[in-house]
Amino acid sequence: MLIPFFLRNRLVAGILTAAVGLSPTVVAPSIQVAHASAGVSSPLVRVLASGNDERQANLEAARMILEQGLTERNPDRRSEAAMALSLTRVENNPFPLLETAIADKDMYVQIATCATLAGLRDPRALPLLKQALASETPEVAFAAAKALYLQGDQEGKLALLDIATGERKAKSSYFSAQRRTMFRAMKTPGGFFRLAFRYGIGFAPVPGLGMGLSSLAGLLADANLSGRAQAIAALPPVKDDDTVVMLREALTDEDWTVRAAAVHALAMSDQTDVLGDLVPLFQDKKEAVRYRAAAAYLRLAVEPAKPPRQRDRKPSTPRRRRD
Repeated sequence: MLIPFFLRNRLVAGILTAAVGLSPTVVAPSIQVAHASAGVSSPLVRVLASGNDERQANLEAARMILEQGLTERNPDRRSEAAMALSLTRVENNPFPLLETAIADKDMYVQIATCATLAGLRDPRALPLLKQALASETPEVAFAAAKALYLQGDQEGKLALLDIATGERKAKSSYFSAQRRTMFRAMKTPGGFFRLAFRYGIGFAPVPGLGMGLSSLAGLLADANLSGRAQAIAALPPVKDDDTVVMLREALTDEDWTVRAAAVHALAMSDQTDVLGDLVPLFQDKKEAVRYRAAAAYLRLAVEPAKPPRQRDRKPSTPRRRRD
């Protein structure tokens, strides 16, 4: 359904007012400028002016929600945004956002980012993980090593072997003796991070295994998670209509953990028909819901790249032997 331009701008203004924290007095003048000029430098005006349709406007709003989430003062909110990014695809290019997150001063944000990068099978993830591997915080370096191993990177394997043995000669060790001493004293943080190590940064090098698992680990670690939400979050990819209907209804549940789990399940099931249902959640009061809804919208609005088609090789005809 096509929406008139002035109504579309009101829609985006409402989204940005509630979810991005901008007041109506800031948004309204920007809409007027968007009508007058598309060449202005303000990020908000560029969002409003560049939207040729409702989907484009929602895509820009979703990305802005995640950008703001990574700059929140509260590190728990920044961690939520980093975990939510595990629901995106590489086609969404989440790497500039993850570059911000991996450089965060908070250890827990960095570990959540490693868990997210573990599931994004793309060469752009490797430099960010190797940056984290060089961290002086052993928990961060360990998380990065596991993520690199999941990506099939040799440095991750060498780092994990070095951590496991710990007593190899300095000349053949990946880490310095001082850093290996730090690893021996390392303590695995509780809550989310035990689950992140278990679910989000697993050891089996299977393509796509880690996708969305950072988001799942964050949900399962929350002490407020209800039984219904846990059951929804643990669902395998959903295809049958009855279950999809149930999940769509769960998006408006009074329990925020149920809403967050439903967003996660629909995103991982690649249910593109629910895009319109996700937009109201851009205004949800709970960050865990809001960030996942934004990331899920980015994922579902963009088609995954098709793998290159391999040419069928014609069977070679055996050469005749000369007598």
